[in-house]
Amino acid sequence: MIFVSKQDEMFKKIKGGITTHIFFLFLFIVVPILVFLRPPGESVFELNRPFVQDTIANCMLLCFFYLNYYIFIPRLFFNHKYVIYISCVLLSLTIAFVLPYVIVTHLLRMEHDFHEFLPHRGNIDIPHPPHNRSPFFFLYDELRRHLYLFFTATFFSFLLRTREHLSEVKEEKLKAELSSLKSQINPHFLFNTLNSIYALSVMKDNKASEAIIHLAGLMRYVIKDANDYKIPLQKEIDYIGNYIELQKARLGNTTYVRFECSGDPGNKEITPLILITYIENAFKYGINPDVDDCIVEITLQITDTGIRLYVFNKKVQSSSGNHSTGIGMSNTSERLKHLYPEKHNLQISENKETYSVTLSLQLS
Repeated sequence: MIFVSKQDEMFKKIKGGITTHIFFLFLFIVVPILVFLRPPGESVFELNRPFVQDTIANCMLLCFFYLNYYIFIPRLFFNHKYVIYISCVLLSLTIAFVLPYVIVTHLLRMEHDFHEFLPHRGNIDIPHPPHNRSPFFFLYDELRRHLYLFFTATFFSFLLRTREHLSEVKEEKLKAELSSLKSQINPHFLFNTLNSIYALSVMKDNKASEAIIHLAGLMRYVIKDANDYKIPLQKEIDYIGNYIELQKARLGNTTYVRFECSGDPGNKEITPLILITYIENAFKYGINPDVDDCIVEITLQITDTGIRLYVFNKKVQSSSGNHSTGIGMSNTSERLKHLYPEKHNLQISENKETYSVTLSLQLS
């Protein structure tokens, strides 16, 4: 199922890329041929010099679009090699303007030589390009059209590549934050958990072995399962359960912790470590072993289309060793916006005494 999720993501990117390619193929090849005016009496589909020259020039501009998109911008502009980038763009402009003229001139010369040796059969009138315009006017007209198309290609390739680059940077940032989250298990929490397990083992309490099992499950998830793009929802639930049980094992009777999970996970999948930040936050600000009447309530409802997570805690003064354990609430919100756009609803309610989070997430 994880492989299918990656394939779906890749298919969306490929589909979007193909649509973009078709659009620019139409923009640079078809539209200019139909839009630019031909001399009176000529069909836009006649094989004449302007038609052939424009077609070749537009094909070259399309090639420049992809050169600029895939090579010049990412390898030169984004690496701050601005002088080389501008030089490549100007060189491309020169080639795109001069080469079609050279090619068409050579083709017409070949056509002329061919007709010189062609025996005349009847009254055959071979069409020739009109010469009623001055060369300077012709040069200005061609340059104007080429500059228009060239800078259009430059603008759109730069715009699209920059937007894609910003998206890649944002995705890399999220990956780095997730990697940081995976590599961190709060040392204070781990230290207290090991102390609790040691105390239980000294008292020969059966809860010691259960705590070791929960800790092993926690470590296995972070090291192995959390590396996947998406994981079965059941594994995320097991991870949350192990985390909560370890918290309960190290806390005294002054703390009330309740965790309820209802519904069938089935084959649903979820991005790893997307829920734990809100639960960690509840224990961070809702638990202090030196304070009585601490309350943390966690409810996870699984529906046909997704999940609904509710986390509630009474605010208490944090103990000196209770530090943040995740990438933060704001970063998790950014991950939700990036990974579940228009598929999540996050509501946070806070007053002087309590703090609650309600997260609805579509997983289908």
